[in-house]
Amino acid sequence: MKTPTILLSLALALIACQTAAAPPTVVPTSTTVSATTVPSLPPETSPTPVYTATIPASTSELEGTILQAGFSILKFSTLYRPTALTFDLNGNVLVASADNNIYILTDNDKDGHADTQSVFATGYYIPLGLTVHPVTGEVYVSYQGAIAVLSDTNQDGVSDSSRILVEGLPSTGRHQNNNLEFGTDGWLYMGMGSTCDACAEADARNATIMRFNIETGEKETYATGLRNPFDIAFHPLTGELFATDNGRDDLGLGAPQEELNFIVQNGKYGFPNCWDAQDAPGCEETIPAVAFFEPHSSADGLDFYTGAQFPSEYQNNAFVGIFGSWLNPSLETGVKRVILTPQNGTYTSDVSWFVKFPKGVMPLPIQFGNDGALYVGDYINDAVYRISYGVP
Repeated sequence: MKTPTILLSLALALIACQTAAAPPTVVPTSTTVSATTVPSLPPETSPTPVYTATIPASTSELEGTILQAGFSILKFSTLYRPTALTFDLNGNVLVASADNNIYILTDNDKDGHADTQSVFATGYYIPLGLTVHPVTGEVYVSYQGAIAVLSDTNQDGVSDSSRILVEGLPSTGRHQNNNLEFGTDGWLYMGMGSTCDACAEADARNATIMRFNIETGEKETYATGLRNPFDIAFHPLTGELFATDNGRDDLGLGAPQEELNFIVQNGKYGFPNCWDAQDAPGCEETIPAVAFFEPHSSADGLDFYTGAQFPSEYQNNAFVGIFGSWLNPSLETGVKRVILTPQNGTYTSDVSWFVKFPKGVMPLPIQFGNDGALYVGDYINDAVYRISYGVP
């Protein structure tokens, strides 16, 4: 998914009024009407009410941001180069940072700004993935070459127990292991980047979606041909898997497009030789994306909206963070909204800007919180933003 992934490691070591004419004067005339001939009038009815949605008050703490009507953006926290976001079972924000720490942030007064920020765990080099087990509350961290499991047994906001779930992942090249998420089947799914810009990988685990059975230790490759699937998410209605992906950089500024893919088991998604419509010779068995974004714009963070805060038309839509481009700095950054419609075993999509950021803001992780707001990590400007409908 993410062309910037290698750049992350380099940084570390890398949207006429007209007046009505007066009616003519009518002079009444007297008419005698027999009582038996007076026509009956229909009963009076009240006019049908017209309901207009009320757009709430809004505010912006990031000058130059273009938001949809009624939405607000606040600077939730200042935090060095956020790389991944999730929420614990108490609704606290967990943020991975390029400084190798995992932070825990709380908003006790619910004003949209973090009240406390402290280190939850430390020592995880290039942590690009965070998720929380929905039952145990354990925190799973995807960092270079491994996945660790962290616990806070005494609930003091600091991890006091850790273990390695997976190690030895091939992560020494251009990309590495990325974000991770639990599926409805209980398996832990994760994007695994390529080692190169465009090559035949020596290790079959690169450029794939992998999954892990956390009970038995079993691991397997779920889908292939994805150059850098930075983030994954499961559709809230169907439980089906989706992943963002970023294409190769050696074909000029006009190709290939960045992608949102509908992931099926054993699916082949084309990297390195097939892209966009995937209609070239040799691409007959590959699966094209269900949504596309500007070439080299780096479609990274991914989540589905299931909260109750946004207007109802946003329910179950996908949201994709557009990081921006080192190759083409003129590209806009922000968050895209993707409306997915099932069709013939796959999906069609309608893609539009949900929010556009000012020049220089580059969103990496995005995640919806328990409060229904969208949290966005700005990797370049050391910030986490909170986007809500109305003002907190």
